[in-house]
Amino acid sequence: MGNAFSNYKIIDVTPTLSTNEYAQNDCLFNKVEIPNAVLGKGGCAELINITVDSDKAAWKEIDVVIFENNQSLEAANDALAVSAADGKAAKMLGWVNLPAAGNMDLGNFTFTNAVPAVGKPQLPFLIQAAAGSTSCYFIAILRGTAETFGADDLTFRFHIKQS
Repeated sequence: MGNAFSNYKIIDVTPTLSTNEYAQNDCLFNKVEIPNAVLGKGGCAELINITVDSDKAAWKEIDVVIFENNQSLEAANDALAVSAADGKAAKMLGWVNLPAAGNMDLGNFTFTNAVPAVGKPQLPFLIQAAAGSTSCYFIAILRGTAETFGADDLTFRFHIKQS
């Protein structure tokens, strides 16, 4: 018998990826919603970890940027160049580096999670939804070398403490 109530939630999000080759520092997709990231409209929660399931046999370093507002930042498969106005409108909450060192290789399937490193943002941090919403948003940037993905090769798993 399980708990009737838990303050913890894992939210899976599988963005649609371009199947064209990405270059280093390309945005993997335009903003994607993390639905029900917080309990109440305009509320806060604590992001404890991010893991990513990958259908690729090898992991490439990725940065995940999380923000409050439903704001378009960059087109999929374009070099990262967010304008100051768009960045400010998004209300940035934090970013997490998912390095190759955090990869668990299971053959033709890999998964990764944040690994503490000097000079890199550390988890946990607070996330907040915009007034009238319970969602936050994110983009991901390929920091590793060029890569090609299938349309649904990556599933981002957000480990959140809601209270």
